[in-house]
Amino acid sequence: MNVAEYLQYLQTEYFDNRSDAIEFASHTTGIPYTLISVNLNEHVEITRETKQKLARINADEPLAYVIQNKNFYGLDMYVDENVLIPRPETEILVDEALKFAGKRENLRVLDICTGSGCILTALMSSLPDSEGIGLDISEGALDAAKFNADTHGIAERVDFVKGDALRIKELGLGTFDIVTCNPPYLSESEWLLSAKSLKYEPKNALSAGKDDILFYKKLLDMIPYLCNKNGGGAFFELGIGQYQKLLDSGYAKDCSVTKDYQHIERVVSWINL
Repeated sequence: MNVAEYLQYLQTEYFDNRSDAIEFASHTTGIPYTLISVNLNEHVEITRETKQKLARINADEPLAYVIQNKNFYGLDMYVDENVLIPRPETEILVDEALKFAGKRENLRVLDICTGSGCILTALMSSLPDSEGIGLDISEGALDAAKFNADTHGIAERVDFVKGDALRIKELGLGTFDIVTCNPPYLSESEWLLSAKSLKYEPKNALSAGKDDILFYKKLLDMIPYLCNKNGGGAFFELGIGQYQKLLDSGYAKDCSVTKDYQHIERVVSWINL
């Protein structure tokens, strides 16, 4: 079959949207995503390896894990089962951090719960004179983050530290101009009721346990000691309804919030004045 027929086959049998079908086709044919549309007559051989990958897709394994790639902020990020798959809404956090950075140079950045390192890699790629630290409790996640940092040419400007996000003060990392975090923010019950495809992702990157705002409360208590005075800022991604939960719990009253494309309060920002 040719590429056009291959895309039709993928979309009919395996994918709900054409963009995923194109992404898979690009991965299996070697044709760049942006050039698929001008190579529709190229011949496609469905190999044994391709069939194995399609079987994984059929079992609801996320496409990003099958092809070990997810584009984030215009960058191709390596992902595997050790890391959360980057989401488009997390790009809003990067936007907010970069707006805050403005034209300042030589900034020091801390990315908590770094996972694949997508946030830190995006920030460092946009702040070429800055340095950063990525913190995660998972060795496997740190391996993925290091790979991405090396791939995108920022490895010399970043360090990765294995540690508990809730015990940062014990690590002696110093203070930072920008602190970012996309913490686990599903409750245990929400995680149990989540889709099968979400179960492929590391639970400790998704669920905070019984208290879904645990990480925010702990981190908001710590950020005055982590952010530089007169110019330090912290930016955390939120789950649905969690900004109001934080306010009701006596937190985030000094924070601002940014909504996502669906008008969900998605990023909470705190500036150290």
